[in-house]
Amino acid sequence: MKKLISFLSAVIIFMSVLPVSHALSYAQPFSRGENGFGEMRIPAIITLNDGRVFAAVDDRHDHGTDSPQNIDTVTAISENGYDGWKYSKINCFDDCADGTGSKDSASFIDPVIAQSKATGRIFVLVDAFADNTGCMNAEKDTGFTPDGHLKLNKNGSAGTAYVGDFSDGFAPVIESGKETAYTVDEEYRLYLNSEPLKIKQINSDSFVQQSVFYSDIYEVVHTSYLWLRYSDDGGETWSAPQILNHQVKSAEDTFLGTCPGRGTVIDYNGKERIIFNVYTYDKGEEHTSSIYSDDNGVTWHRGETVANTLLAGKTSESQILAMPNGSLRMFSRNKSHYVTCCESKDGAQTWTKSKADINLDCTANCMVSFINLTGTIGGKPAVACSFACSSSGRANGAVRTGIIQDDGSIVWGAKYRVNKGFYAYSCLTELPDGNLGLLYEDEPSHISYMVLKIDGDGNLSEINGNDCRETFKDKETFLPVRNFFARILSKIGLL
Repeated sequence: MKKLISFLSAVIIFMSVLPVSHALSYAQPFSRGENGFGEMRIPAIITLNDGRVFAAVDDRHDHGTDSPQNIDTVTAISENGYDGWKYSKINCFDDCADGTGSKDSASFIDPVIAQSKATGRIFVLVDAFADNTGCMNAEKDTGFTPDGHLKLNKNGSAGTAYVGDFSDGFAPVIESGKETAYTVDEEYRLYLNSEPLKIKQINSDSFVQQSVFYSDIYEVVHTSYLWLRYSDDGGETWSAPQILNHQVKSAEDTFLGTCPGRGTVIDYNGKERIIFNVYTYDKGEEHTSSIYSDDNGVTWHRGETVANTLLAGKTSESQILAMPNGSLRMFSRNKSHYVTCCESKDGAQTWTKSKADINLDCTANCMVSFINLTGTIGGKPAVACSFACSSSGRANGAVRTGIIQDDGSIVWGAKYRVNKGFYAYSCLTELPDGNLGLLYEDEPSHISYMVLKIDGDGNLSEINGNDCRETFKDKETFLPVRNFFARILSKIGLL
């Protein structure tokens, strides 16, 4: 017995002097039930110029549905992309009580983020809707007068009212060419003789200030609004909203909305260009295009829409890669089981016809995420992407790395399987240490966060070594046959 005890003691002492491997850990930035969060959707995440990581999502309170509903924009910032997330609610209409939902509510939905490399300004663009309004019932209108003033309906009827020019934080309501006793502040809340006008809050006995997005007197046209805020202090404080409709929305558009996730920042013709993808919806037709600013977000322009192939059916939510030759490549959600892509050689002003990338089989009708990486793989420029890749619905999340070849083609690596089961919207960012931060929907109205590492060959694994998820396969018996015919259809321009 003494010999056994001595042996075990020696083993314990030996083990105690071995180096300890400390697993990296990371906190969940948007855990349901914490910080007052309810149902969360639509992840967006970027790494800031200073190395901090900034994310935004929809806070959908007690529901998971799109507008019309009570939806706010919540942001989170981490110093390193691993932990210490700090939160702000930067877009919130007060007409519906927090924690509750109602289709009678005004809303903000679908955040997309970008940061200027030159100035550090952070942009968050969302869709804003008046009460009872969403993508499917938005009216055909810019929502603005020809000279760029926000139009207002009075008592539910179209007329000649609009919001005048702002001075010292307020603007008069103009009706029939004359100033009224009504004013709005920069958040578009409504006043009469400088006194806030109140309205009963939905699902509450409280009264809140009216806004022209929910008012029983003056209210905006019930269309979609591109609502932009920016921060010049790293996300600590935010500007008053800037509504972009009069610069980029056509009078023939019903819905013009964001492609959520990440914007793109490039140098074009000696200037920095901030680019956000947007898309239209009208009678089931969806077409993507880009809006861009060359003056740090002061003015915006909209490029031409992408031409869709017959079988892909549409382009809607899209993300952009910057190619080594200075062109842009846009990857889009569509109706087929392949991610479609197109090219721009003029900074997102025009695009080639969209066509399928047969090497990217995916779930039809789901958002995709694509990013450039700062490092190389095999000495060549590298990229990464994330999307659902089940043929039977939003499920089976995958992350892939890609290597850009000299001819501009991309060789995609093996899939890292994030999960087997529900997987919908996702967004990738490269962390300061070279790992990938992945923010993704892993169940309806729930957002999870994962950190992945990339080896020298472009292979991916979870930072604590969990790479067993790579081994499962979709049961796609006919995938090779489908790919064969898809290649033929793509070559003749139908897919």
